[in-house]
Amino acid sequence: MKVSIIVPVYNTEKYVAKTLDSLVNQTLDSYEIIVVNDGSTDNSQEIIKEYTKKYPNLIQAYYKENGGLGSARNYGLQYAKGEYVGFVDSDDWVDEKMYQAMYQKAVEEKCDIVLCDFTSIYDGWKTGWCSKGYRGPNDYPTKQEYMLYCLDPATACNKLFKKELFYCSKFKQGWYEDVATIPILFSYAKEIGYLPIQLYYYRQHNGSITHNNRDRRTLDIQGAWLEIIEKVKQEYREEIIWAVYNSIITFIYFKPVFADEFIEFAITNQKLFKNNVYVKSAIENKEIENIFIKKLIPKKIHYFWFGNNPKNELQKKCIESWKKYAPDFEIIEWNENNCDINECTYVKEAYEEKKWAFVADYFRIKRIYEYGGIYLDTDVEFLTDISILRLNTVFFAFETKTGINAAIFGAQEKNNLIYKWFFTYKGDHLKREDGTLNTSNTIVVRLTKLLTEGYNVILNGQEQVLKGDIKIYPPNVLTLNMYDGKCITQHHYEASWWGAKAGITSYKYEVLKDYFFNIQIEEIQDKISIEIKQEETINNLMLQLEQMKNSTCWKITKPLRGIMHLMKKY
Repeated sequence: MKVSIIVPVYNTEKYVAKTLDSLVNQTLDSYEIIVVNDGSTDNSQEIIKEYTKKYPNLIQAYYKENGGLGSARNYGLQYAKGEYVGFVDSDDWVDEKMYQAMYQKAVEEKCDIVLCDFTSIYDGWKTGWCSKGYRGPNDYPTKQEYMLYCLDPATACNKLFKKELFYCSKFKQGWYEDVATIPILFSYAKEIGYLPIQLYYYRQHNGSITHNNRDRRTLDIQGAWLEIIEKVKQEYREEIIWAVYNSIITFIYFKPVFADEFIEFAITNQKLFKNNVYVKSAIENKEIENIFIKKLIPKKIHYFWFGNNPKNELQKKCIESWKKYAPDFEIIEWNENNCDINECTYVKEAYEEKKWAFVADYFRIKRIYEYGGIYLDTDVEFLTDISILRLNTVFFAFETKTGINAAIFGAQEKNNLIYKWFFTYKGDHLKREDGTLNTSNTIVVRLTKLLTEGYNVILNGQEQVLKGDIKIYPPNVLTLNMYDGKCITQHHYEASWWGAKAGITSYKYEVLKDYFFNIQIEEIQDKISIEIKQEETINNLMLQLEQMKNSTCWKITKPLRGIMHLMKKY
């Protein structure tokens, strides 16, 4: 038997038939399919029975009490007869030539492990994107390079393993069993091969581990990191420590809800990492982030409520969304009772005129500078978890292509940019000498000017990271929901100050118009760019043709071309 394919199944009645269809049609001439039902409570077992009955010589089916993915894989391994073993999750599927191609690669190059690329695809989508099986810098990696990047990604499903490798290590229990196992197998493999072809189809859906943001079992990854550092073949321990350091950075951004815990893990084990030659060199050369000095924006939400008016239903709804998607954040209301209205001429004048938004403009900057955290207008709604916003020193969002939003922003305390922004109000007045109000120099105007003149922001509405780790998000992420799946917070633009704008009900429509107009312009520019490249290609080919026609070789072979033309004709 050449290959054993192990398929753990747990409550995947919606997908398992597609998985098995892709496996029973493999072009490999000698293989078996081992299906392990890990205690499913849905109709998965009935589907498995149908396939076992239809393919009795190909499929072996087993049932066990639920023990998790690692347990099910280990259970299947004890029945595997193949020289090599592959694993397929029961909500994924594979190319029909996958195991023939990978086995052939393994035999020809005497590999203990072969890996391939895979297609990641969201459930319900018809198209996906390529996820590389090896993500290092070299096309022909050495064993050391495989070890350096073996955690990105550390999945068993895009790989073929020599079965005897599992004498070195079995899959661990709990979450991230792949992370705790694959690097160990890599370290003991004599040869590793790579097929840069998308042969595995990895289905992503909301019920998967990767999309469960607040489940504390995510922290099982820390145990997996320690496990592989301890048990990897000592020859490759330095490479694994580097791989773990990279993995910590990945998880900070992948699961930002637990960013504090991941940073604490790195600091607790900093001797391990700081003494590593790979980590030390990369930090010194600024090729990688220094986790040991990384700070996060505090878990504080600041909002302002001047005038003692009751909150309307939208504002209540928005505040409830903050509690839902930022349950561990402190929510602080600032008002006349905890803000000194007389501390600044601008604020005093704004308060006297009952321009509550302009009063809040001053204090929102001051409080973020003093305490750090995230400022929110009361008509900003959270649509999902906001933990990702804590990872930069400062963050803002474009409102339009030429304006930076001040309805939501955040920063670490005592930040220099926030102080400069706050300082623009020093000695300023809202009232002119003639009694009229100067409402044109808004908080948005001040911020945009500051970022343009001092921080080289490009006013294009696109995501940027400026000096000082200042993140600028595009409007479809933090300003308005464009229904592209990327929106974190939505500004409803229920602003009292906008009532002065005659004929326009909400600034929201100006933002929408600006955003979609810019998309159209970009599409037109891309089309023009493609057409220009095509025209350049045609012109180059025509030039080469003319040069060929004028060449001596072309002239000498003219009689021969004539004879060939006649032969084709007759």
